[in-house]
This record gives sequence, C-alpha cells and structure tokens, in this order.
Amino acid sequence: MSQRVLLVVRKLSIGGIERVTVNLANVLAREGHDVHVLVLKGGYELAPDPAVTVHRMDFDKAFRKTGLGLVYDLFTRALLKPLLPGSGFLWRGWYGGSYLERFVVRLEREHGPIDRVIMRGQGAFETVWSWRDPRLWQVTVSWPGDYGSRLKGIYLRKLYEGKQVICNTPNVREQLERQLGHYDIRPKRWATIMNPCDIEAIRRQADEPVELPARPFIVHVSRLSDVKRQEWLIRAYLKADIDEDLVIVGDGPKRESLEKLVGELGARERIHFVGSRPNPYPWMKHARLFVLSSRSEAFGIVLAESMICGTPCVAVDCPGGVRNVLIHDQARLIAENSIEGLAVKIREGMKNPPSIEADPELIERFRDTRIMQQFLDLPTT
Repeated sequence: MSQRVLLVVRKLSIGGIERVTVNLANVLAREGHDVHVLVLKGGYELAPDPAVTVHRMDFDKAFRKTGLGLVYDLFTRALLKPLLPGSGFLWRGWYGGSYLERFVVRLEREHGPIDRVIMRGQGAFETVWSWRDPRLWQVTVSWPGDYGSRLKGIYLRKLYEGKQVICNTPNVREQLERQLGHYDIRPKRWATIMNPCDIEAIRRQADEPVELPARPFIVHVSRLSDVKRQEWLIRAYLKADIDEDLVIVGDGPKRESLEKLVGELGARERIHFVGSRPNPYPWMKHARLFVLSSRSEAFGIVLAESMICGTPCVAVDCPGGVRNVLIHDQARLIAENSIEGLAVKIREGMKNPPSIEADPELIERFRDTRIMQQFLDLPTT
C-alpha cells in the first residue's frame, strides 16, 4: 500500500546525512510512495529525483521576520546563550517545533494525511525538538561525545526523552543507549536500520567518464576536516611505501594545510587533490583500494559505496560503525587505530585484497528497497 512520507533534513549539501536522505527519498518515490523532503536550512548540491517534492523552509528566518521573533532572538543570543553555553538550540527549537507542526498541517491540507515522518541528523532534531508526534522517527548517526555536566543531560533530554529513535548501526545504538542511560533519559522506542544505497545507480554513475590519474592509485573520499584525519592518511600512505598514487576526493577547511603538508613531505607528484565531486564513484571504481582514516565514523557510507563499486576498503578501527560495515573477509582490513596500523593494512590490502564478488551479502544488505521496507514497517501509534 502506498504511503505519504515526509523526510526532514537540515541541508542538502554534499555529506553523508544528505546523501542517505536523498537515497531514501528516491527509492520511496521509485516504489510508488508520495515523498516530500523538508530542508530546514540551505544546500543545493544534492537533489532528489523529480518525483520527490522538495520544500525549503528556514523557520529561524521566518520567526525573526516577525517583530516578536527578532526581539526574542536578540534576547536569547545576548543573555541566555552566554549564561547557558550550548543552549542556543533550546531557544530556536522551542518555536521551530511549532513551525514544523504548522507546516505539516498545511502539507496535509494540500496533499492528504502524512503516514510517517523521518528526520535525519542532530542538526534537524535541534531545530524542531519541541514537536512531538507518533509518526515521527528521528535517525541519529552519532552519539553526543563524552559525558558532560548536568546541563548536557538537560540538553539531551530535550532531544531524546520519549522520542522514537533510529540508529544507523548497532555500535552507534550501543554508544547512544549507554550515554542516555547515564542521564536516565528514556526514548519511547528504539530501532536499528542501516543506510540505504541505490546499488544499480551507484554502479551506473561509476561508469561515467572522468579524468583519472595516469598511474594506478588508491583513493580517499571525504570532507577534509579534523575528524576525518587526512594527515594520518597521508603519513600512513607514505609509510606503506606502495607503488600506487593516492587520490583524495573532497574539500573542506583542512585542504590548504594538507596540501602544504604534502609539499613539505615531497609527495606532490604522488598525492592528488581533486576537490569535492557530486559523483565520486568513478574514482572509487578505478582505485585499487579505498582508505578511511577517521577519528570516528558513525556509519561510513563511503565504505559501502566503495564496495558496491567493487573496490575493497581499509579503515582504522575508530569508534562508530566501521565494524558493522566491514564484515566477513573485509574485516581483515580494519587497521589498528594508528598511522603505523593503517600503513600495515594498506600494504596488506594491496598484496591480498578481499574478493567483493565472492560475498554477495556484503553488498545486498545495503540495498535501498530492503532498507526502505524497514522504515515503512516502523510503528506510528
């Protein structure tokens, strides 16, 4: 039976949360469901298929345009936010939830009843945390870091108490359950659902022509940031002493310092920065190996995508979902969490790579139709 589904996300820029939201929207629409995506801030780099209706509503801007909203915003920024560090989302999400409720009412008036609402990412939760509805499930892809003060517990209670929570890997759920338990916070329901991938579409895009390095290469695809730890990647690659070049696909605040490091290490001829690409799959397909060096990785969608492209993966054993994604023989290339450990597994991956083709379930568990059905089966009462 066809359902009407609303997906809520903060942005549609290039990133894991956004790509997975688009994947889910596309498969729902392809399978005959009426799909709406609400974007709460910006980002135009990614777009769902034409069958998906996209709505862009910045509740913060809308509220500030009212006289009362502007005064409220200035008051909370000037007085409450400094007194209660990290509390900015409390004051925004309080009215954001009301705006979301009104948006849903208007949407239902125009299109008919909404069967379920799936919200992805903490940025979205914070923007509309006060809205409560039995149709709403919020997908969390990480846990809130270290244990903190009583104030942090108050913040987390607003986001999770009595809510219906989906985690994208068992490890993320375990970490989040432990942390919420520390503050005696009890969600209403839990579920664990992996990230969906359009396997055929990824493979089609991987065949698109791009300008590739002349020499064989290994690849890394990610935002260039502290958490992705590309400095480790560069040093481990050089320590591995392999013949292949390294291609880094992505952009971000660390790009300038990383390019400077590559120059200082005398590796400009071997390490190539190609910038952010909406379609990174040709680089994944043609690489000999995919390498991930993150400090933490809630899921690691690029690992699944690389395997779909037929390329085995090396990843450090960091907190998060790496061990849930790299299973069976692929788990052999999970590295000790150090530069030396990563270098060892890069060498092993080049000499004795796992066979992706020999393990169909390695890929099939990410198939978007399978994941979609798990979302459609979630209770909404």
